[in-house]
Amino acid sequence: MYRLVKKNFNILVLILLLNISYLGLKDFTSTETNIILETKLIKEEKNDAISKNIIDNNKYLVKKQFKNPISSTKIEDLKIANYSTSEFFSDYTLNEADLNLSLVPITEKILFSGIPIPKSKPLPLIQNFSKHISFSIRSRKELNSVLANQNFDLYQKQKIFEIIVPDINLKVEDNLKFSFSIINGTETLSEITVFKNNLHEIKARRNEYGNFVSQYVTAPTQRKIIRHRITVYNNISSSLQNTKIPKVIVDSFINQFSFSVDFQRDINDGDLIELLYEANFTKNNNLVGNPQLLYAAMNLSDQNIELFRYKLREGQVDYFDPRGKSIRKSIMRTPISGARLSSRFGMRKHPILGYSKMHRGVDFAARRGTPIMAAGDGRVTFAGRNGSYGKFIEIRHLNGFSTRYGHLHKFGKKIKKGTVVKQGETIGFVGNSGRSTGPHLHYEVKHKNRIINPMTLKLPSRMEISDNEMPNFYANISLTRERLATTPIINTSKFVTK
Repeated sequence: MYRLVKKNFNILVLILLLNISYLGLKDFTSTETNIILETKLIKEEKNDAISKNIIDNNKYLVKKQFKNPISSTKIEDLKIANYSTSEFFSDYTLNEADLNLSLVPITEKILFSGIPIPKSKPLPLIQNFSKHISFSIRSRKELNSVLANQNFDLYQKQKIFEIIVPDINLKVEDNLKFSFSIINGTETLSEITVFKNNLHEIKARRNEYGNFVSQYVTAPTQRKIIRHRITVYNNISSSLQNTKIPKVIVDSFINQFSFSVDFQRDINDGDLIELLYEANFTKNNNLVGNPQLLYAAMNLSDQNIELFRYKLREGQVDYFDPRGKSIRKSIMRTPISGARLSSRFGMRKHPILGYSKMHRGVDFAARRGTPIMAAGDGRVTFAGRNGSYGKFIEIRHLNGFSTRYGHLHKFGKKIKKGTVVKQGETIGFVGNSGRSTGPHLHYEVKHKNRIINPMTLKLPSRMEISDNEMPNFYANISLTRERLATTPIINTSKFVTK
């Protein structure tokens, strides 16, 4: 009997301990739930008995929670910073998404003050200058002589020399300027300006400690519109090249008019050329950047041709006549610049064979190595040696047209059979290969296996301005004519090259 009672007593004790452990574990794992439940119970004043027991068991924790409540159970945006501290409480929440973080780039180095480190030291401010002196330096010896005449001390002379020498451009005029200011009643060198190139110059200014602070400065440029009127005699290419017109403008003019004008046969003595272009110039009147041809005209004995630069709505830039038709044709009449027409199309006495023979193209005499352009968009169907033609290229174009180029010195880069070329692209260079008496280009045009004289070839324009865009085009023409009327003319005298 004793053993049975002792065994049951042990079981009862074990059950009691398990019950106490279970209740303690339940209280430990449900603290947060009890806090939220207790907050609601206090506000709503419920009288449920089980809830009152929970309140009694957790009254100290409830008191702390009431002072600093956690009232929201919804999921918060992780980008919002909620501050819940017993020492400080605010109803303001910071949303990082609203911060303007673009003020300081991530790659910038930041000072302790929070200000980015400047990329270059700012130049000291100088209120006024008493005088400026400009020099044209051609060598270091001349620079030493200039510094010696300025009465600088040895240390100052060495420092100024070190500022000037690395960057000065010895090939231009007025490449050095000294500026002086009155400092403490004495006229002192306060700024050094060194001309580096067409785009930059160096400015070095004296700071309050007497040292010079240097900085690269973009050279100031001026946008100018230039108008030329040229009287042509015999050779249009030489007339243009003897002027101060930029080569880019000359090449653009010849390239555009080569579609409509035979420069050898259509030009007569006394014909006029007019050009209007705009470009950026430095203070030394040096051209920088890419000039743009705005307008060009040729007043010939039998016709007047005008072209206007215009940018289409699609963004493409081209040249058009006053009726809105592109000056460009599908095939160029003269695919070479600066050449002389040495032999025309038709029957002639062959210079080598000695008997009359049909000349199925035209010959353009030019220096060896003169670039040859593709007369139109197309695909190269032959590139190699072709008997008496020497080095020879044939290009097939749309609508059954093809152009042929003979007696070349060499082909252009990547020119071979199957290559796609664009109009105006360099395909080869003038030479003397094959049956030839001198360096020249033999040029032929074929249409469905029928030989055509390139000089009499008349083809429609490649592009026309749409009716919807014509009002804008006419406004552009009016603006260009107004510029013509207000821009002074630079006349060019005769240029005769027989």
